[in-house]
Amino acid sequence: MLDGKIILITGGGSGIGAAAAEGAARDGAKVVVADISEAAAKRVAASCGGDAMTVDVRDSLSVQALVRETVARHGRIDGLFHTAMSVPLVNKNDRRVTELPESVWDDIITLVLTGTFLVSKYVAKQMLTQPGGGSLVLTATADALIGQAGLDAYTAAKGGVISMTRSMAAGLSPEGVRINAICPGFVDTPHQREFLEVPALRARIESLQLMPVMTAMDAAELGLFLLSDRARYQTGGIHVCDSGYSAFKGKLDVLEVFDRASD
Repeated sequence: MLDGKIILITGGGSGIGAAAAEGAARDGAKVVVADISEAAAKRVAASCGGDAMTVDVRDSLSVQALVRETVARHGRIDGLFHTAMSVPLVNKNDRRVTELPESVWDDIITLVLTGTFLVSKYVAKQMLTQPGGGSLVLTATADALIGQAGLDAYTAAKGGVISMTRSMAAGLSPEGVRINAICPGFVDTPHQREFLEVPALRARIESLQLMPVMTAMDAAELGLFLLSDRARYQTGGIHVCDSGYSAFKGKLDVLEVFDRASD
């Protein structure tokens, strides 16, 4: 599905990014694993036969160096899967707006929204110079599509990613650069596993979904499809992968309840 393509994965040292690196290599791609943690990038790259690079997506010069070095090594970038994120930053610090520290707002907006802007900008600029263009897959969240109390900075930042996906696709796709976003729900990653390993919390999380909790590879597979030529006409799309989290209000047959009430 990705035979011979050069796929750059930011945030590739863990979670969905690490799963994407494994899946892309399995599908025949040459993978560049980029992460703020050099050790994590090297570990994942070694497991999938890829290259490891370090990047801080909040820093323009760091992002430009990543793109420049990737092109120096491989000649082009066919696909970007942007997953860079700090789950602890959000889980431990985000709040509803009235209790949200302005410093936390700045940190989350900078990492999530500005980071997406910088990576998209410099990867897309490269893709515009090369035959065949390329494909960008950005990671948003189902929480940006529905109301979720206590995540006001995170949902604002990811909501920006969703809007950018559409506008960047409108601007770039006529010249051969496709841009799509995936919106995962709750995903079984190392950072989220602390919740899943508590039976009461896991039961609560599962009660919010129609289907089982997704694995990181489940989410990664959708992104890899969007990077491939099989999705060559997909652009500007916001693709939800959330086990039914955003599709319902509760596991309740409303009509059945009404029928019982009228008896």
